[in-house]
Amino acid sequence: MERNFFKAESEKSIREFIESLRENAPKFNFIVRHVLNMNEEYKKNGVDVDEGFKLFQIILCNPERSYKTVKRNFETAAVLLPPKQFVVYDNKGVTVVNYLYFTKEFIAQALPNDEKLQNRLPNSCQRIIRLIEASI
Repeated sequence: MERNFFKAESEKSIREFIESLRENAPKFNFIVRHVLNMNEEYKKNGVDVDEGFKLFQIILCNPERSYKTVKRNFETAAVLLPPKQFVVYDNKGVTVVNYLYFTKEFIAQALPNDEKLQNRLPNSCQRIIRLIEASI
């Protein structure tokens, strides 16, 4: 069984990695749609966050392809959108990227009648891995 968890480390700061990601994203047919500072998100919701806590959720998108896919079948949004997210955090001065990507088998289990998405989405996930690698 394929392990669908990608991890990478970088000497770049989180800020430098995100800048590089924004610069490289169009080369992989993506945009950086949102960068959520989870430190701020937790604090806004009343959580007492440790000093130095650095965790960011990054959401990518290929807006045109996403729209066409969702327009064809709204159920695909539940499978299409989650694998476009990953986290970046600081681990003792090292920037770490963790990404849970979707396999063809997983998509086939969720949407057995959508062969088009079963083939396309895993390819998009692999492009995201290459984008991360190019940005670290």
